[in-house]
Amino acid sequence: MSLRLQLQLLAFAALTFTLPWAGLRIVHQMEASLRLGLEQQLLTSAHLIATSLPAGGEPGRRREGLSAPLYVHALSRPPLLDGDQSEWRYTADASDSAYVSRGVTLDDGSRVWLGLHSAFLYLFVEVDDDEVVLQSASGAPPHGDRIALVFEDPDAPAALLLAGSAQGLFSSQPTAGGRAFAPSGGTDDNVRGYWRRPPLDGYAVEARIPLTFVDGARGIPDAARVVADGALGIGIIDSDPGTANLAAATWNDAGRANALVGKWPGLDRMLRPYADSGARFRILDADGWVLADSGVLDLSASPEPASTPSLIERFFRWVLRREDPDYPAEDPGRIGDQVLRRVLDGEAVTAWYRRGSDVSAIVAAAVPVDHVDPRLGAVLVEQASDPILSVTNREMLRLVLTTVVVGLIAAAALLGYASLLRFRLGRLARAAESALGPRGEINARLPGARARDEIGDLSRSFGDLLGRLREYTEYLQTLKSKLSHELRTPLAIVATSLDNLEHEAGTASGKTYLERIRTGSERLESILQAMTAATRVEQAITETSLERFDPGTVVSACVSAYRDVYAGRSFELSLPAGPVLVDGSAELIAQLLDKLIDNAVGFATPGSAIAISLDVVGDEVELAVVNRGPLLPAAMRHRLFDSLVSVREKGDDKPHLGFGLYIVTLVAEFHRGRVEAENLDDGSGVRLAVVLPRADAGAA
Repeated sequence: MSLRLQLQLLAFAALTFTLPWAGLRIVHQMEASLRLGLEQQLLTSAHLIATSLPAGGEPGRRREGLSAPLYVHALSRPPLLDGDQSEWRYTADASDSAYVSRGVTLDDGSRVWLGLHSAFLYLFVEVDDDEVVLQSASGAPPHGDRIALVFEDPDAPAALLLAGSAQGLFSSQPTAGGRAFAPSGGTDDNVRGYWRRPPLDGYAVEARIPLTFVDGARGIPDAARVVADGALGIGIIDSDPGTANLAAATWNDAGRANALVGKWPGLDRMLRPYADSGARFRILDADGWVLADSGVLDLSASPEPASTPSLIERFFRWVLRREDPDYPAEDPGRIGDQVLRRVLDGEAVTAWYRRGSDVSAIVAAAVPVDHVDPRLGAVLVEQASDPILSVTNREMLRLVLTTVVVGLIAAAALLGYASLLRFRLGRLARAAESALGPRGEINARLPGARARDEIGDLSRSFGDLLGRLREYTEYLQTLKSKLSHELRTPLAIVATSLDNLEHEAGTASGKTYLERIRTGSERLESILQAMTAATRVEQAITETSLERFDPGTVVSACVSAYRDVYAGRSFELSLPAGPVLVDGSAELIAQLLDKLIDNAVGFATPGSAIAISLDVVGDEVELAVVNRGPLLPAAMRHRLFDSLVSVREKGDDKPHLGFGLYIVTLVAEFHRGRVEAENLDDGSGVRLAVVLPRADAGAA
């Protein structure tokens, strides 16, 4: 299979990575559709309730001028007067026992609960007081800590006091004058209560008040009139030794009692058929107070499935989570959420709330009521729902999981193929880099030549190229010996002929021709000697064993000889102060220096000195030869040490084939060194240097 076809298949497989994204997009769109459908369903239900509300038939408008309303909860059964609130049960949620959340907290931390059952209004008050003062005797000081009840109905007492001299039942006490907070000494048995000292600081009072005291009717008690027209104010009187003050009260600065508000029995009965619908229906008045309630959404129940969700399912639920706000904490019997309260301005609204975890929610829909009793403000419908309904749907989850599995398989295939392709290309690259050895040997065998794709074709092409290059290199390596063999025979014939001609008497022109023949013969002989010398050095390198020596001694001896050989030249020598050791061959170093000096003498300006230096540079030894003269051409700087390369000017009588610096390179590589050539910074000459590793570098 060709590489192109493989890449096309892998590109097609890579498209599977879009499947999870597409699945998530489908899930989001389905959830948005389900949410919108559920919202429309609840709005429709709320509209149906709003249109079915009867106009009129309920008590009149709440009286003006009263303080902020107190909400009265309907009780499922009458509680005992024992100072214990555990038997209080509300009609709408008889199973609910979270009483504290339904109380009204006053400024001093005291809490007040109001309940309605049959012909009585029930009151429960918890007072935090670090120093409780009991009443000594009825009407006699100290009057003790007490609770004041303020009434607005003209037929009811202006105010009654709830106080006790010990834990147990008591009767209320009229005030000394109107709404004064001092008892008159008498009792009113219509309002009975129970005084209780809890384990912690403070006290609790549970009392029962006839509805006739708060609804203004001295006839048959009517709960509907109480929650529509009733009024009651509650004050906490803290009695310290010698003083008494109003610590907290439910009424405002005007001192008027608080209006009572609660469920209307008629509306409550109307919503009763919806109690088992799975949704909660509530009817609100114009101020947001709940007038009717079909039931309570159980916010504490977990909507999680019976089986524990898998890790993948949890992950997708986390991915698809919604940033819904928490379900709002409400005042007792009143809607306090600002989003839902917009319905009181005549606007239909919907809202989603998080329900305990990221996988459940509550959706609320509210519509205004504007065609019936003006006291009615809105109809509110709430229903528990899962915010990621499509994910909990097993089929949809299976689809998403399938796309993820396919994507993972495709990713594994892509990663595996990319790793294999990288390995094959890397192996071929490493083989190509190491195909040429340090001495010019070529390895034409490359990996992957048997593959039938483009990488195999590339490996075979490289192998063929390296094979032809190896054959050519082998030819070049044996060229010197072949030339020596081929040229030696004709040179011998020419030399013999010249010897015979010398014994012949000839003319003057014959002697000229003889001289030219001898000159050409000498040039050919020089070429053969240079080629033979290079061959001998190559052979000597393969046969020479390493030994440790001081190159300074070799250089010093060679320079002394050069002063005799090149009498017309001056040499400057610089050596290190102490001995320096290298591993190699002193004889080869001497030959290397001979070639460097011969090159320097050939290029040096007449009368200029040739500088030879041996320096220690870190862990290396640098042997440098500097001559003043022509500079190196930029194009030849990197080819100067190749075989058969020379930069000497034509016209020189001596043959120069470039074997001298080639021999320098061979010797330097034998000593694991390198050769450098550069022009001097001032442009006056050339510097050739051989850098060798020190044998004593570790001990230095």
